[in-house]
Amino acid sequence: MKNLFLLASGLMLIFLSGCENNDLLLSEKKLNSKIQKTWKIVSPSPIIDAHENWNFSNGSLAINFQKNGVDTTVVGSYSIDAKMTKAYVTLSSFYYNNQVASHWTAKELNRKWTIVELDNGIMYLSGVDDNGVIRSMEFVEK
Repeated sequence: MKNLFLLASGLMLIFLSGCENNDLLLSEKKLNSKIQKTWKIVSPSPIIDAHENWNFSNGSLAINFQKNGVDTTVVGSYSIDAKMTKAYVTLSSFYYNNQVASHWTAKELNRKWTIVELDNGIMYLSGVDDNGVIRSMEFVEK
């Protein structure tokens, strides 16, 4: 029994130390401090620059963009939820009728997003929409 425990402990240690981007076991506080910046969304099309910045600050998210020559800001909320092997950011309280410059609607944004990557000036979020389709957003630190 002792040998089995040592083997399981050794495998867990190898697993955790072998992760290239080790966001496992990060606390909500640490993830929140990493996300609280201004991020520029990377448009799905490299030809189109959405000119859209997302500012995460103390549970509030402000999306700033320019559409038809008019500067616009929409505001919502976010919260971080860290589990053993995954971390999530839940976006909520977005209420607007149109799309932001990157073509997201409030209904599409208001959901739980998996934090796939949040390191070295890059943030990548992924979520499943109401139709079961995986949606992704990529950001670079501004």
